[in-house]
Order: sequence, then structure tokens, then C-alpha cells
Amino acid sequence: MYSSKFDHPKHGTYANPQDVLKDDNLSESEKQAVLEEWAASLKHILHNEPDAPQVKATKESLDEAIERLAAGRT
Repeated sequence: MYSSKFDHPKHGTYANPQDVLKDDNLSESEKQAVLEEWAASLKHILHNEPDAPQVKATKESLDEAIERLAAGRT
């Protein structure tokens, strides 16, 4: 079973994408970078195991958070 949390080497650990959006210590560009790095980290898992439900759900949440951030709706 995979964990949905993400340990960013510079900015810390996030339990879900919303935590990234709510982190007042990050600039908008840093939030974008963290979300994109998190999403990228899941791609290899989905490539090897395309039906990993928790990973798929986390990836979908990340995509939604990236969209919200881009639209200025954090």
C-alpha cells in the first residue's frame, strides 16, 4: 500500500495536496513546484502499477490542486 503523503526535500512533508495550497510559508511558484514534483513522483508508480487506486486518487487530487492554483483559487 502506498502512502499519499509527500516528503519534499526543501519544503517539508505534506499529507495531501490541500496542505500544499494552504502552506503560507510557500510562494505561489513554490506551491506549483511542490505539486508538480509530487505528481511527477507518482508517474513511475502508475507506469509500473496502473491500477494502484490510492496513487490514482492522489494524482487526481494533485491535478485538481494544480488547476486551482493556476486559476488563482487557492
